[in-house]
Amino acid sequence: MSIRRTLGLLSLALLAACGSDPSKPKTFSTDWLDDGGKSIAGVYQRLRNATPAGSSDVAVAVAGNGDKVVGVPLAGGAPWTFPHAVDARPVVAGGVVVVSGGNEVVALDAVSGKRLWARPTGGMPFLGAGDDGRVTALTFSRAGSSTVLVVDRGGQVKQQIETASPVGVPAVLGGVVFVPWANQYVSALDSGTGEELGRAVLRDKVTHATMIGQSLYFGEVTFVRFDERIPAASSGGASRVTIPSRELPGTPRLRPPGTEKVPAVANARDQDRLFARPVPAERAGVSIDSGRFYASYFQLVMGFDAARGNLTWVHTHPTELLGGAAIMGGVAICDETGKVQVLDARDGSVTSEVSFGEPIKSCVVHADTFRAKASAGGGKALAAQIQEALATKEATLATAQRLLLRELATQTDAGATKTLIDVASDPRAAPVLVADARKAIATRRNGASHMIAALGRHYDFLKDVLASPPVGPIADALAAMKESTAAPLLASYLADPAITDDDVKRASAALVVLGTKDELPALKQFFAVYRGTAENEEIVSAVTSAAAAILRLDPKEGRVLLEGAAKDPNTVEAARGRLEAVLASPK
Repeated sequence: MSIRRTLGLLSLALLAACGSDPSKPKTFSTDWLDDGGKSIAGVYQRLRNATPAGSSDVAVAVAGNGDKVVGVPLAGGAPWTFPHAVDARPVVAGGVVVVSGGNEVVALDAVSGKRLWARPTGGMPFLGAGDDGRVTALTFSRAGSSTVLVVDRGGQVKQQIETASPVGVPAVLGGVVFVPWANQYVSALDSGTGEELGRAVLRDKVTHATMIGQSLYFGEVTFVRFDERIPAASSGGASRVTIPSRELPGTPRLRPPGTEKVPAVANARDQDRLFARPVPAERAGVSIDSGRFYASYFQLVMGFDAARGNLTWVHTHPTELLGGAAIMGGVAICDETGKVQVLDARDGSVTSEVSFGEPIKSCVVHADTFRAKASAGGGKALAAQIQEALATKEATLATAQRLLLRELATQTDAGATKTLIDVASDPRAAPVLVADARKAIATRRNGASHMIAALGRHYDFLKDVLASPPVGPIADALAAMKESTAAPLLASYLADPAITDDDVKRASAALVVLGTKDELPALKQFFAVYRGTAENEEIVSAVTSAAAAILRLDPKEGRVLLEGAAKDPNTVEAARGRLEAVLASPK
């Protein structure tokens, strides 16, 4: 071969190498260096005008003995049923439902439940799926290996890509498959060739790529939008939103890790969830729909302000919840009876309902275009909603109820005070809730009329008053508010055997501030009986407070009474020293 021909062939080879764009990463390569967003920017330019080709507004559930899948349109309509073994939670992606079980995956039409295609899996655990109306991407994983499968509408495999890296839930947009992997990368793969077109590096944990509405998002506990800012993801400049951190019952998750198979049957993690829906925002790039995120806990759903994390409403459900999703304008929730209810984002009112028509084992809600109807308004105030949640006598709710009670204590309306008193006076309430309510009542500075009304209800078995009111905390609050009209009622509790010694101590202390001459007989009687029989610190303190009140209300005769008691050996020793201090105190 001539030197001229050899050089010519070498030149062609070099040209070909240049044409292959060596800046693009090799599929799932781990030796790739961050390109500053160059490759993913090219992918965005290619897809900037692409729109999802398929969508659905449907709830899908596992039913029977875990041997069938049922679906129902969120807008109403006849449910559909597809008998099939189920070994993982069904996935709704675009216009298809993907079911795994019996060593195969089956794609169903999301609207009708009609079978579209099926492919064998060899028993590999199914993680998730994405769909753009033309192809479906599926991910599987077992120890040490992961598989990405791309299947067309006819059920033909277009790509099967193996990797040793852990992958998550994929999404598909415009023929490009987005696969999160190794918790930090999202690779964009050409569905026709399997070539990696570009890669994004995220500073948030990423195991999900998800089409929500008309936009593509990456993340797990955050939402990172695929938009013109995505090239800056590695430096923290992408369009990103998350929900504020705040105290919540249990340990709820926004989404389970996309690298783990979600079991077919719901478990406790499904009854302890967070829900939020990202939406494009002009200034921030992305925000949370309706300014609300939601938390479920067994029978409760709570709405929170997405900016500050403040509790805005509470919905108490009659049965336990199995799942749900944030939708436009609200949240949809599924319960074990097979009902799917839609709650308005503003106040938690139920605005629509559909049913699977039978009990279910787990539930998935998917809403592309469906929007919650707005409530008519005039719903219950937050304090009343909390009261309803606190009245539910289920042991599983105790953690959430404690949180709600603390939230109630921050409410400034008098109705909140009444609810706290009702909880503290309820003999069926959990002791920990009673203790929390008593603590909160002592700090209230409103609702005096409710406090005074409660003091009028002494324990009386024959009249079905089975618990005394929280006398001590009420006494603290009324004394701070200088509510002297409560003095006669507080005095009536000094000799009430149904209240605790701590309550007696606090009622007596309040009478030092609130007592009038009308309460003198009750104070003197209490003092005369207990100065010689006080058995503990609480009653000694109560005797001391009664002495101080007597001296304030009747300085002349009161001093004579106290001086005699202080010298009387029948007065308990602990009380004598304190009586001397009362007598020595300035008038």
